[in-house]
Amino acid sequence: MLTTDWSKLPVDLLGLIASRLHFAEDWVQFGGVCKSWRTGILQNGNSSCSFLPWLMLPQRTHESSRTFYSPFKCKSYDICLSGVLDKRCWGSSHGWLVTLGANFDMHLLNPLSGVQISLPPLNRCPNLNTLICTGKSFRDSFVSKVILSSSPSSSDCVIFAIYSDNWKMAFAKPGDVAWTPLSSIRGHVDDAICHDGKFYAIDTFGEVLIWDFAGSFLKKIAFTPSRDMDNLVYVTTYLVELEGQIYAVMRLLFDTRITDTPCLSTWSFKIYKLDVFNEKWEEVKSLGDWSIFVGSNHSFSISCCAYPECESNCIYFTDDFSGVYYNAVHGYDMGTYNIQNGGVQPLIQENVSAFAFSQPLWIIPSLS
Repeated sequence: MLTTDWSKLPVDLLGLIASRLHFAEDWVQFGGVCKSWRTGILQNGNSSCSFLPWLMLPQRTHESSRTFYSPFKCKSYDICLSGVLDKRCWGSSHGWLVTLGANFDMHLLNPLSGVQISLPPLNRCPNLNTLICTGKSFRDSFVSKVILSSSPSSSDCVIFAIYSDNWKMAFAKPGDVAWTPLSSIRGHVDDAICHDGKFYAIDTFGEVLIWDFAGSFLKKIAFTPSRDMDNLVYVTTYLVELEGQIYAVMRLLFDTRITDTPCLSTWSFKIYKLDVFNEKWEEVKSLGDWSIFVGSNHSFSISCCAYPECESNCIYFTDDFSGVYYNAVHGYDMGTYNIQNGGVQPLIQENVSAFAFSQPLWIIPSLS
């Protein structure tokens, strides 16, 4: 009787199989068959930014275990992460979290590999000479968003931070001893992305501001979308790259309070595509075979042709505001917005965490 030694499958074949695995948990199981399989897919499989996103759920207790929910498999996974205990986190599409503790310590952390990289202290940034803020306040609300240009394993990785009530910005690279502040702005910054070697930020005055990776200001482009503000309580705008183009995604929210505590609920989105060369914006009525993920992460898009498990022409959103506005009575404002019919489908029923600094966020898992 013939037997097959599966450990000796060709490396290129292993890479081909691994490239068709859309779930990180399947990839881990595949690589766990034997040492040669794991080595083969690490060498040839696309282990970085190749999986469907997980939803990292908020901290519940003072224990280091955190829950990651896969909405495309409807499964949850508990992972012991001492590096995120009592820390605020921001997610990314590169498999890494940005963490900030009440002692001002800031790190990059890969929740699957456990690798952690120290970042310079943002509270010592040169444009914060008069900082009057406790470590807890700095963690909970002073820093609003941190994004990555690429995986920290890349030599061109840049970390971009928005802080000080969304009025200030700075950037750093892994290994830097200090943050480099960007020039001051006129208004509150909603979001930023790194695209084509440049920083793009969008503010409340309807302007997109652009810097190069050296910190030099390049130009600003007016963003004046048509929108009906009647009865609107809050509008926030995200920047996302889709097929090499920059899109502005406006999130429209109502106050649906039933007590004195504000309760913001997402009811609609508007999408605009930026023509950088002509400095014009065009409203977009459909994403086609694409979906967008926004929230306490740097915004990213996914091709539903490549990943058919993901619902096309949709915006997957998590709650940005519960730590500021809600109490334990309200659930999180997160779900899937269907652009074609305007419907919102809840993602997962999740009670609000007692820890105001901790919100649900998107992360695309990666083993490297």
